[in-house]
Amino acid sequence: MDNSLEKQALIKEIEGLIESDPIAVVGTFEMMEFLEMDDLISIHKGLLKSKENRSKENDVWFDELCKKD
Repeated sequence: MDNSLEKQALIKEIEGLIESDPIAVVGTFEMMEFLEMDDLISIHKGLLKSKENRSKENDVWFDELCKKD
């Protein structure tokens, strides 16, 4: 895949993760164009980890909810 296409795909995925993350700091998406791939990959990994943590927290909350009578 062309590096610019790869970068655009990564930015698009980051945008989706930011929109679904209630604690993500939202900047202008246009600024991501100026970041290096290493920076974008780091942001992406951080957002995926946040999403995974939220899923685990939701699982715990749901399990507690189901235990209540």
